[in-house]
Amino acid sequence: MRSASYPCCRRNEVSYLNGPHPHPRNRSAALRYSAILFATFLVVFGLIVWFTEGNNLKAKQNDLAARVRTFSGSLQLTLEGDASYLGLLALDRAAGKLSPVLFQERAGQYVQAHPQLINITWVDADYTITDVAPLAPNRQIVGLHLNLPEPKRASALARQLRKPVYTRPFEAIQGNPSFEVWVPVFRGDTFLGLFGGIYSCNKLLQQLVAHTQPRLYHLSLTDSGGRLLATMPYAEPLDRHYVKEWPVTSPESGVMLRVTRYQGPSDWRLYLLKAVSLLLVLGMSYALWNLKLEMDERRHAEEEIKKQAALLEDEINERQAAQESLQEQAALLEEEVSERWQAEEALRESEERLRLLLDSTGEAIYGIDIDGTCTFCNRACLAMLGYEKESDLLGRNIHDIMHHSYPDGRHMPQEECSAHSTMLQGKGSHVEDEVFWRSDGSSFPVEYWSYPQVKEGKVVGAVVAFINTTERRHLEEQFRQSQKMESIGRLAGGVAHDFNNMLSVISGAAELSKRKLEDGEPIGQYLELIINAARRSSDITRQLLAFSRKEVVSPKPVQLNRLIEDSIKILTRLISEDVQLSFHPGPELWTIMIAPSQVDQILMNLAVNARDAMPEGGSLAIETANVRIPSHYAYLHPEARPGEYVQLSVSDTGHGMDKMTAAHVFEPFFTTKGQGKGTGLGLSTVYGIVTQNGGFINVYSEPGQGAVFKIYLPRLQEDPAAPQGERPEDGPLSGTILLVEDEEMLLWLTTRLLEEMGLRVIQAQSPLDALEISRQRGAEIDLVLTDVVMPEMNGRELAERIREGLPEMKVLFMSGHTSDNVIQRGVIQAGMHYIQKPLEMEKLKKKLSEMLAQPQEP
Repeated sequence: MRSASYPCCRRNEVSYLNGPHPHPRNRSAALRYSAILFATFLVVFGLIVWFTEGNNLKAKQNDLAARVRTFSGSLQLTLEGDASYLGLLALDRAAGKLSPVLFQERAGQYVQAHPQLINITWVDADYTITDVAPLAPNRQIVGLHLNLPEPKRASALARQLRKPVYTRPFEAIQGNPSFEVWVPVFRGDTFLGLFGGIYSCNKLLQQLVAHTQPRLYHLSLTDSGGRLLATMPYAEPLDRHYVKEWPVTSPESGVMLRVTRYQGPSDWRLYLLKAVSLLLVLGMSYALWNLKLEMDERRHAEEEIKKQAALLEDEINERQAAQESLQEQAALLEEEVSERWQAEEALRESEERLRLLLDSTGEAIYGIDIDGTCTFCNRACLAMLGYEKESDLLGRNIHDIMHHSYPDGRHMPQEECSAHSTMLQGKGSHVEDEVFWRSDGSSFPVEYWSYPQVKEGKVVGAVVAFINTTERRHLEEQFRQSQKMESIGRLAGGVAHDFNNMLSVISGAAELSKRKLEDGEPIGQYLELIINAARRSSDITRQLLAFSRKEVVSPKPVQLNRLIEDSIKILTRLISEDVQLSFHPGPELWTIMIAPSQVDQILMNLAVNARDAMPEGGSLAIETANVRIPSHYAYLHPEARPGEYVQLSVSDTGHGMDKMTAAHVFEPFFTTKGQGKGTGLGLSTVYGIVTQNGGFINVYSEPGQGAVFKIYLPRLQEDPAAPQGERPEDGPLSGTILLVEDEEMLLWLTTRLLEEMGLRVIQAQSPLDALEISRQRGAEIDLVLTDVVMPEMNGRELAERIREGLPEMKVLFMSGHTSDNVIQRGVIQAGMHYIQKPLEMEKLKKKLSEMLAQPQEP
């Protein structure tokens, strides 16, 4: 290579040395032209510097304006977000869904998550602060009137405009510059109050700095007059030539964001451009002056070529060495590949052991990523959900597959899923009462546990384990039924005694009536005795059905004192002989709306609870009274509402409860009794009945001092009494009734009752006879009175068959069976006319009168 290039270099060198030399006169002209060109380059350099400096100033101004809009936009988004949240609270408040407890929980969590808010305040229609969240550090302002000028002005303007209004900055109670936003709450045109959020200017600016992290700018908040409200620490001296303010709130509020640029070092790119331009000018000058050095450079060309040849030879040697090194690296890479293959094999074995472990557990386990997509599942999970292979679940949103709906079938958004939401919060969750959905669309009850997967301090997914609780619930239901049967067993003796007494009265009075009838003497008093004994027997049956929760619940206006007096005797059967029962009725007690059976159920559950609390005897007192609940009491007790109530107090002298136990006493399955002595459902049933009827309940107890349960049921606002006159059911009825009853004695007796009312009766002792009669004589039948449970077909099926030919026929069902037999089994449906056996003439006549007066059914 060197032998080929060296002679060429020689020839070039000789040619250059022997070539023509420039004339001195030409060299002088070249120097003049070089001087002119140098001056021209200096002028161009000055223009570049001037243009660059101007663009730099304009760029700084534009950047400052853009930064101000960005920072103020971030503040405005924060304020709009807080105002939107207060608007959501206002909607819930207007709809009656926001209780004080729920307000404390939701607003307290929001203030904790948004430090720029000092608190959230609820002001009622009288501009009195009635609630504040969080309550603990702000309790001192509850009850104060909104008298500060600026909050008072802004809240009045918000009520007038019916939209959020910001206050001007002022000194808050905490002593820091602050301002507030007021959101009005209306229900229709009725003003309910306002939600107020008070902002700390310092905290608001700190939030902005934390989120935006400005580097070249200093931020501060001012009012419209330029007064400084909050400022961040100075990092560098400020450049007062670059200051810009921008409004954060409305002009009436006047909160401004001031952004000032730090003096800081100048832009290095500008200096670089200047230096490059200067070097360009100097370089051109240097090139002109180096024209004379070209000869010397040509002389050194041969030496440079020799050096390049030596370098090329060194490069070849280096490449040979590099090739040898590359071969060594290839050998090392082959060893590394072998090691990685062994590591992957070990990893596969570890994964197989983990899979075997997960598939061997009876609990269903699956994993999800941060978006809720299934990443793994074990064999139990596939079996419970009705899938055959992992590919049916992997890569799919697990919530959409098996947790998409509530137990009642309503759609459940993924945001409301406990497993998903708690994962995003980075904490575990445990849910005992949920349902999961199988692949075939069926559901089953589950209890599940969810735990977040954390990698390098960041939540990347979750692991969920769940079990099918169907069998456990079945066992719990059997256990509750056994407990209920134990209580019914205690009633058996008393009920049998009362029924024997009543049957003795009925039998004796009937015998006397028969003898008196043979002697021709009047028997009215004996018949009255029989009727009263039958009614008493019916009352005993009703109380027994109420205790077993089988009677049809139908609220109606009742006098509580009268119901309690009727229940006293059966209550004495439930409590021990060494427990003294007393009743203190309140005078002129108001009327309430409730099902009488539910009152019996409340009294029996409270009596059993008191009896178990007094194993060595004591006293049980029942009291009633009229009470009025004021607004301040309702504020301190969120479950209460102001108004007029009838108070039922049940107190005992038992062993009592501490505060922790009393706080959980109304929870289902919570009991302090020993194993097998209580289900924990009695008091929760009482709580459910009371709340269902619009009331509330409180318990007061201390260890060793007994317990007092106070139940408040709302007063029924009675309508003015209707003018007295003859009711439709007072006179005789008219019409033709098709009576269907398979029991011969009841058929005969019911026929006599209906004829006594003035009705014409067509008898049918079986459903088939009734169908034949309806086909032959349907035009003359006004109403069908049928038993529910009969051979051949039930009452509902009979009514459907009759209505195939007579679609407008009215039907009244009667049965001595309980409601779960006739309703829950679908024998009759809700909305059908129904009357309970034994039939009483007055109730039957009233029901028939109402139905006969109604227009024909569609």
